[in-house]
Amino acid sequence: MSLKSPDISRSSEQTTVEGSEQASTNGDRAAEKAVLRKVDWHILPLITLIYMLAFLDRANIGNGRLFGLEKDLGLRGNQFQTAVAVFFATYVACEVPSTIFLKKLRPARFISGIAVLWGIVTTFTGFVQNYESLLACRLLLGLVEGPLFPCLIVYLTFFYTRKELAVRFGYVVLGGALSGPPSIALGIFGWFFLADSPETAWYLSPSQRKTLILRSARDEREASTPSAGTLRRSDVVAAFKDWKIWAFSVLNFLADIQIFSYAYFLPTIIKAINPAWSTVYVQALTIPCFIWAAIAFFAVAYASDKLQHRAVFGILACLVSIIGHVMLIAGHNVGVQYTGCFFIATGIYVVSGIAIVWMPTNLPRYGKRSTAVGMQLMIGTSAGIPAPYLYPTGDTPRYVMGHSVTIGLLGLCAVVNGVLWWSMVDTNRKRAAGKEDWRVSDLTDEEIDELGDKSPRFIFAT
Repeated sequence: MSLKSPDISRSSEQTTVEGSEQASTNGDRAAEKAVLRKVDWHILPLITLIYMLAFLDRANIGNGRLFGLEKDLGLRGNQFQTAVAVFFATYVACEVPSTIFLKKLRPARFISGIAVLWGIVTTFTGFVQNYESLLACRLLLGLVEGPLFPCLIVYLTFFYTRKELAVRFGYVVLGGALSGPPSIALGIFGWFFLADSPETAWYLSPSQRKTLILRSARDEREASTPSAGTLRRSDVVAAFKDWKIWAFSVLNFLADIQIFSYAYFLPTIIKAINPAWSTVYVQALTIPCFIWAAIAFFAVAYASDKLQHRAVFGILACLVSIIGHVMLIAGHNVGVQYTGCFFIATGIYVVSGIAIVWMPTNLPRYGKRSTAVGMQLMIGTSAGIPAPYLYPTGDTPRYVMGHSVTIGLLGLCAVVNGVLWWSMVDTNRKRAAGKEDWRVSDLTDEEIDELGDKSPRFIFAT
């Protein structure tokens, strides 16, 4: 954006640096793309596999229900739902602290270390004999898995610009068919393979590291001061004072109700569509739904990164999923109800996933961004506590309460998306018109850059 006020224009020295960097970038696009491909190959496959295992290790209890887990362990009443929900008590408690201190914990070692730990816990979960030991394992699993997802989001922001983040995040939401011991092996491998930051990426040459660092500097020019990349108490406090971060957190809570209920109860829902289907056949029918969910998210992520629009995709995804829930409630044949599962899958990752990549791209200062990601995912993930109770066994086969509540929450999701979009668009218009320049008329260029997303120079991605 071009600013009219001479008081907050770039210094000639900074403009010269920007100009030289831009010229260098324009003259060597091929080298930059080569660096990005190298980073992709050294980050995305491994973190994708790690998250696949984490999600499966967490959600496999839903499959266990189909194969007689409740009978084998003597579970009664809502004890199964409680075993699902208790996981999130320890899970959410770890998210904010882990993101705030991620840099100090060495990201590569920390992410890999918790993968080893949850692999051990998952392996020994197979030996539980009663309800109490199941609860203990679920609590431990939540404790060691809790830091993973928010830390992966923050970790990706170290290497990718705001125009690249949604597609890369898409790899994190992929599913697979591995669990237990493979998590331990991947964690050990990641300990030595992953890099903590662009500066320590062992698989890049010195010149390639410099290229990667310059890309980040250009993308976050509004917070390019030395303190912007460090953990500051003022940034942590600022995150808790920003209403938009709380709005994103609420948005994720509403969206995650659908994610968790779908992940845990899709086999149960499909079984209810036709009770004559065998357990193995039901398991097979869940696979296309999750594959379609991943395809839908990748398509939306690509379009979102390309167009640099987030809110509109989130709103549309809410509407598509609502249609799916209506089909499951009102459908009177197998084909309509099973198709409804695909409509839900179309939006299941998009609603939450777009919000997850939208928020950090609008927070250029590390301290505020890492705290905000932890807040967003802590509140969002806590949806896993009430979600299991939306589909009680007695509501089969229609599960009207669960679908109806989810429809209402998705409607609220669409509203929150709209409010955030309107607020950011309105702020961008004011800044483009110079209506916020007076706030920084007495500040130096460096002091203005210290403001991060509060700077009149910062333009929100919408």
